[in-house]
Amino acid sequence: MKAGRIEKVKHSLELDEKLSSQLNDWKAQKIGALAIMVVIVLTALGLFGNGLLSAKKVERSGITLQYEKFLRQQKEMDMYWKLSSGQQPVFRIPIGYLANFKIGKIVPDGYETHLSDGYVTYTFNADQLTDAIVHFYLIPQQTGPINAVWIADTTRFQIKHFIYP
Repeated sequence: MKAGRIEKVKHSLELDEKLSSQLNDWKAQKIGALAIMVVIVLTALGLFGNGLLSAKKVERSGITLQYEKFLRQQKEMDMYWKLSSGQQPVFRIPIGYLANFKIGKIVPDGYETHLSDGYVTYTFNADQLTDAIVHFYLIPQQTGPINAVWIADTTRFQIKHFIYP
């Protein structure tokens, strides 16, 4: 008998076996198990947040940005910024971007804000001799794709998220 084939047995009982239906069910079961395994592996890798597929790190002009691309609605995320320019950190965030998030907190506390030209500008007081580290803790309020350009000092950063319910 060849591997993967089922031998039909001749018998005198009058049974309606429907062997072809059972074979189709077994194939569907194998496909379903494979699909579940793929989802489990992608989840472990971060497709739904916190993992290799989700983690994004961008370094440009002495500025480092780290954030998650895939988020869950109502789950806080950290936008980590490290600026080595030795000057006051200034961030310009589009109002449209912030409309999709609730600001949980911003660290450090010493900053000023103002609105202009469709941006909220955050200016931080920083020690001139050290790297400045700033955390924006944001809580997604909407689902779906969100794209925006943040400006840190004068450097533009394209930020893309996908938020799951």
